[in-house]
Amino acid sequence: MAPQPDVERLYAAHAERLRRYLFLKTGEAELSADLVQECFARIVAQEDELPSDNVLAYLYAIANRLLIDHRRNHHQSHTDAVSDDLLENMRDLRTAPDVHVHVRRQLARLAATLAELPVRTRQIFQLCRVEGLSHAEAARYLDISPSSVQKHLAMALDLMRERLGDDP
Repeated sequence: MAPQPDVERLYAAHAERLRRYLFLKTGEAELSADLVQECFARIVAQEDELPSDNVLAYLYAIANRLLIDHRRNHHQSHTDAVSDDLLENMRDLRTAPDVHVHVRRQLARLAATLAELPVRTRQIFQLCRVEGLSHAEAARYLDISPSSVQKHLAMALDLMRERLGDDP
């Protein structure tokens, strides 16, 4: 089955961004490239239409699911060689419970603040601050002017500072 022209266009527009995103998560260039290829292979294989409202978010969702699946499978293969007794007696040295509580509270505050933003401002914040698009890229993606992107982003950041202070 030949790839759909839309998928080829999407690949040209977003594959590198997805690869960089996955590389930041994995630290492995080869794995990142493989996951991006699998992401677009799934889009080609699916029968349904792609969502028209936010294709990039859809691509990120697929990439994240693929990464989770990979980690699950990779983790299982490594832990199978270790005895259950040894695993049960290992301590989790990542962070203390109080750090988790603090982070969860801050994330809840951030989510509540983001919910206060108008939809367009929230979209621009997501594109520029979460997905790493430049102002010009976000403007092209949303078909608005770069100055509008800057205005919306400034409004979002002002609200963040007001609600979250210096310690978000």
